[in-house]
Amino acid sequence: KVEAARIAGAAGIPVVLTSAAQADVAVSGDEVGTIFLPKTTRSNSRLLWLKYATEAQGRLVLDDGAVNALTRSNASLLAVGVTAVEGEFSAGDPVDFVDSAGRVIGRGLSNFDASEVPAMLGKSSVDLVATLGPEYERELIHRDDLVLFVG
Repeated sequence: KVEAARIAGAAGIPVVLTSAAQADVAVSGDEVGTIFLPKTTRSNSRLLWLKYATEAQGRLVLDDGAVNALTRSNASLLAVGVTAVEGEFSAGDPVDFVDSAGRVIGRGLSNFDASEVPAMLGKSSVDLVATLGPEYERELIHRDDLVLFVG
């Protein structure tokens, strides 16, 4: 129930948790139960879907620099910061990204198939273009296609 209230709050919807017997009192505006106020800014519907309604198809393990760039600098995920890939996924699938201890940092939509990622690990965008071609001159996960689970 609390998780559902948190999801609704992220979507800008206030929630009151109370017993069924007290529902009419809560709807009339009396203080009963527990109120979960919505966030002051409503999250993007697509990102709400990514965070709460998708299941990760794989994992990308990140180095500390990539974790820092994502959590503090609002950056996209680049191949240079990825140390390992786990699972089978296709371009466009949701994947979790984790720190070196395995803690889930967030989820995003991969721009590449899992089979392509091992050749990209730890390489800069310049190196990727030089070794794999111009179609690799993009992020593993673009900032607009990821959500963070940690602050």
